[in-house]
Amino acid sequence: MTMTYENFQDLESEEKVQGVRNGPPPPQSLLQHLRSGPCLLLLSLGFGLLLLVIICVVGSQNSKFQRDLVTLRTDFSNFTSNTVAEIQALTSQGSSVEEMIASLKAEVEVIKQEQQAGTSELQEYTKQKAHLGHCPHCPSVCVPVHSEMLLRVQRLMQDLNKLTCQVATLKNNASTESTCCPINWVEHQDSCYWFSRSGMPWAEAEKHCQLENAHLVVINSREEQNFVQEHLNFAYTWMGLSDREGAWKWVDGTDYEAGFQNWKPGQPDDWQGHGLGGGEDCAHFHPDGRWNDDVCQKPYYWVCEAGLTQASQESH
Repeated sequence: MTMTYENFQDLESEEKVQGVRNGPPPPQSLLQHLRSGPCLLLLSLGFGLLLLVIICVVGSQNSKFQRDLVTLRTDFSNFTSNTVAEIQALTSQGSSVEEMIASLKAEVEVIKQEQQAGTSELQEYTKQKAHLGHCPHCPSVCVPVHSEMLLRVQRLMQDLNKLTCQVATLKNNASTESTCCPINWVEHQDSCYWFSRSGMPWAEAEKHCQLENAHLVVINSREEQNFVQEHLNFAYTWMGLSDREGAWKWVDGTDYEAGFQNWKPGQPDDWQGHGLGGGEDCAHFHPDGRWNDDVCQKPYYWVCEAGLTQASQESH
């Protein structure tokens, strides 16, 4: 019995010594812990959820990209179709305009020829008018013929102006309501001006302007004076101012007394010593632009003026 107890004590002592020698058992590592069943399952679920979110985001972006691509393709297709349609329309319109211009040019040539014939008739009318006093049948024959000639010349000029304005409108790609001056007229401010290159008495010059639906030029300002002066061609030139009724008046009714004036010093003087009978009742430009009164029968150059709106309406 004593031996057994001692042996047991010895065994217990050895176990304690062995326990002290070996120390406590080491703890398990983190990796081993994660490898355990529940942790591995949670980790797999989290990774799967993250992957699912990434797939959803990428899928959404891809779907948006596809929609944007379809929209761009549709817009490009519409743009291409519209562009092609516009090009075809412009091409068709360009062909129509070219045909119209060609037609108008042909008409202009015809009108020009008729105008030349009308000008010859007008010259003949002027010559015959000078001999009206020698025509025994003037009331019944001469006057009606001359009136018909004047109307024909007026129509020819109106047709020519109309075609000229239409051609200018088409060339400038403007609207049909655009205003323009007749051919060989100069546009300035709101008026059209025509400068002659031959001489004619004052009254005949005014009638010539009236045939063009215009009148002899009326000067309203220094600026207009300077413009006309630049185109005088260094020649005496009639303007629309006269005192044949005893007082100076502009042909369009503009107030002479309150308006612009540019007389040479000492003018007007109504000089009587020219030997042509009567005084000096018509005003003209000197080559330097200043005004002078002179005998109305002298064949001076002249300037016609028409309002731009009036000239355009006459052309349409």
